[in-house]
Amino acid sequence: MEALLALLTGTAIFLAGLLVRLLLLVAFVAAALVPVLAVWGIYHAAERAILWLKARRLGLVEVEGLLLAENRRYTPVHAWIDEAGGGRLRVGLDDLAGHLVHDVTAVGLPVPGSMVAAGLPAATIACGARTAVIPSPVTGTIVAVNSRVGAHPTLLRSSPYEKGWLFLVRPASDAYRSFPIGLDARAWFRSEEARLARFFEGELGLAAADGGELVLPPSVLLSEEKWRQAVSSFLET
Repeated sequence: MEALLALLTGTAIFLAGLLVRLLLLVAFVAAALVPVLAVWGIYHAAERAILWLKARRLGLVEVEGLLLAENRRYTPVHAWIDEAGGGRLRVGLDDLAGHLVHDVTAVGLPVPGSMVAAGLPAATIACGARTAVIPSPVTGTIVAVNSRVGAHPTLLRSSPYEKGWLFLVRPASDAYRSFPIGLDARAWFRSEEARLARFFEGELGLAAADGGELVLPPSVLLSEEKWRQAVSSFLET
């Protein structure tokens, strides 16, 4: 009996010691993780702050699931215009346009020094074997092009209002000032999103869209005829 009691006592002491060691290990790990978690929290807070500052600088707002830079002017074919200084305009495509040409494989840009006319072709966007022709929003002279988007076409979709711009143009007049900006641009953009949603619903059914995003890019889901119809209606006409 005494031997059994001694065995039980020894086992209890062993288990208590093991528990104490385990608790000490947990405390040590927790103490070691405190600075790591603090750094992680600071990093993500800084990242959020940077994103907020960038969004504020660009005037980004979310409109029905798509982004709009309210400090830009917008043409009916979803090209945005930003005054770049020195009498030049920076031209790009908005997020709705990027939604239509989701899987961009190549971007053709105008030649610096060439003349462009409002409403006539200035750039091309290839989505595999399909191509969209992008008209110039203004009449003027091409000053520079964004070679970065030419080399990395996906920027047109991933950074439409910043790294994915297309070209700089010196306009022949200030007619571009008639294009909407700010709240007027937001109202127009919302109506265009509704028009695009109706097009997709009519051609693909409600199951094709989810929160403003398609399960697959339009160039994959739509037939050649229907994709050409969408591009013509929203980007070329």
